[in-house]
Amino acid sequence: MTKLDIITLILYLTTVLYLGLRFRSKNKTHAEFFLAGRNMGFIPIGLSVMVTSFSAINYLAFPNEVFGFGLYVIFAIPVFFIIAWPISKIWMPFFHSMQLTSAYQYLELRFNWQVRSLASALFILWRLIWMATALYAAGNLLAAFTSYKPSTVIIIAGIVATAYTFIGGMRAVMWTDVLQFCVLFGSIALGLLYASKDSSFAEIFTIAAQHGRLKPFTPFDPSYFSLDPRIRMTFFSCIIGVSVAFLSRYGSDQVIMQRYFTAKNLRAAQKGIWLNALASAFAISLLALFGLAIFAHAVKSGALTDINNAAIPKLAKPQFLAMIKSFPSGLTGLFASGLLAASMSSIDSGINACSAAYITDLHPKIFKNQTGTAILDKILTLSLGILSTTLALTLIPLIGKTNTLFMIVNKVINGLGSPLLALFLLGMFSKRVNAPGIFIGTITGLAASMYITFAVKPLALHYYAAVNLLATIIPCYLFSIIASWSGYTPATNKITQTCLFWRKNSKM
Repeated sequence: MTKLDIITLILYLTTVLYLGLRFRSKNKTHAEFFLAGRNMGFIPIGLSVMVTSFSAINYLAFPNEVFGFGLYVIFAIPVFFIIAWPISKIWMPFFHSMQLTSAYQYLELRFNWQVRSLASALFILWRLIWMATALYAAGNLLAAFTSYKPSTVIIIAGIVATAYTFIGGMRAVMWTDVLQFCVLFGSIALGLLYASKDSSFAEIFTIAAQHGRLKPFTPFDPSYFSLDPRIRMTFFSCIIGVSVAFLSRYGSDQVIMQRYFTAKNLRAAQKGIWLNALASAFAISLLALFGLAIFAHAVKSGALTDINNAAIPKLAKPQFLAMIKSFPSGLTGLFASGLLAASMSSIDSGINACSAAYITDLHPKIFKNQTGTAILDKILTLSLGILSTTLALTLIPLIGKTNTLFMIVNKVINGLGSPLLALFLLGMFSKRVNAPGIFIGTITGLAASMYITFAVKPLALHYYAAVNLLATIIPCYLFSIIASWSGYTPATNKITQTCLFWRKNSKM
């Protein structure tokens, strides 16, 4: 990296730290530290939701997917809008009146505190794994085209993300997410322009079409519309599986739902989720174009000598890294900042959300109804930042090599996400599921999901989310029936207040 690249990187890190300091004086209550005073507008909500869902893995996964396989991945774009409808029309109005801090507070209203604690603990475990992986990914990817060691990048990113989250709380997290959105996709846009400097967009698409990188459109791939669940990616696996995965993300993940709770009103939250859909569609389209541009550049330059082996899945293909290394002075630094932005947006959000979940859901039960304090909020934030950074430096690298690591972690996240979604779906839409049944059923479903994720092959990657959801819902119903036969009677007044199905029928 040149001096200009280093200056660009330092400027980015300094700016995010400044935002943390800018909001330091406003974090005197839980509502301010975790919910930004519940007065955020739709722009920071929408962009924060969008960029939080990305990481360094996604930053390179989309262009690498297009580089290796074609445009199959863009069929995920309509799903953002499909899922935005139920989230904005059902989820948000349902939860807005409850004025929650943790999404899992709802599960105690609907069932009991044991179910709430189970969900919160699963979420914290889920996010700790993800935060550590995001940091590890950033470290290894930046090390691939800079002179820095992976451990150096991990420590810097971990310290900076923890620092501004510790100082500024949720308000700083969300406004830095807005900055990170600009840095992230500004770097991709400039990278795209540079990658296509020797080729017009028409030529890029021509080269991509000649070598099968516009599939499944041209040449048309009939297998993409097959019902065979063993095919790697099909239209049906994408629509069904991605819909379940996105509903899990936007309808049961504290990291995302906490942003809804920061809205100054319901309308702001609803507009935010639609802005997220638009921004996500723009992001995937831009990343797909980036992948095609790099492929065309690799073909024209002779760097890609074996086209057929280009589809071997790797986190970052040599041609991709070579393109980044060839960027002019300053652009490499901006791209490095984009990678850090992708990772730090996941880290800061995860730290704040895990802190909120613990303080709200677990701490009062562990310490006999003692509520958290502002000091405890900050201590916990600092501790989670240190823990996630330590995991990235030690535990995560022991799991395996880079390719195996990301396959394992994504499967673990998939295995945990669907059981959490099942808790909310059953709580919101079923009056027959009871607390003992859903508690035992969730544990059973989690075990079944992990087994299915790692042992059931071959199965299209996107289908795992849907199958894992069913693997949780079914035992929850079965154990609820058993609990009812055993004489368990739920608290009707709680169900009436917190079950949509019951509420609808009670008005008829």
